[in-house]
Amino acid sequence: MADMVIVQGRVAGPQYVNIEDAADVWTWLDPAPAAAPAGIPYKRLASLGNVSGPFPYLYTVELDIAPEHLEAVFAWYEGEHLPMLTSCPGCIGGTRFQRLDGGAPNLLAAYRFERPEVNQTPEWDQARTTEWTARVRPYFRASRRFMRKLEA
Repeated sequence: MADMVIVQGRVAGPQYVNIEDAADVWTWLDPAPAAAPAGIPYKRLASLGNVSGPFPYLYTVELDIAPEHLEAVFAWYEGEHLPMLTSCPGCIGGTRFQRLDGGAPNLLAAYRFERPEVNQTPEWDQARTTEWTARVRPYFRASRRFMRKLEA
């Protein structure tokens, strides 16, 4: 069973709108209800900080990683990346997920923000430009990043 489900569109639950495309709405079901509507199922891998939302802003990073590189990426995320990003001013918490339906991208990181510009701070930039990050970045076959605002 999934720990979390993302439904693209509006169903009952917290809805996050892409700040660059108002037609792009995710309903964020975390934890996933027993009778979750059809959506993208995820398993929770790790969390830091306060992740029991909803929160004003949700910054999502989707990565597609080949199976043979998952161990290295998981070690980087848990050993350095997630702790550094969640300690940045304005970042309330973060969670890593792995997609369960075999689709791509196969990993999702979700950061809860107080304000949308948290990922534009010097601290955030420093966390994204470490030597360890440079070593694992070639394993990213595809990536997508979205800033989403909680719909009132």
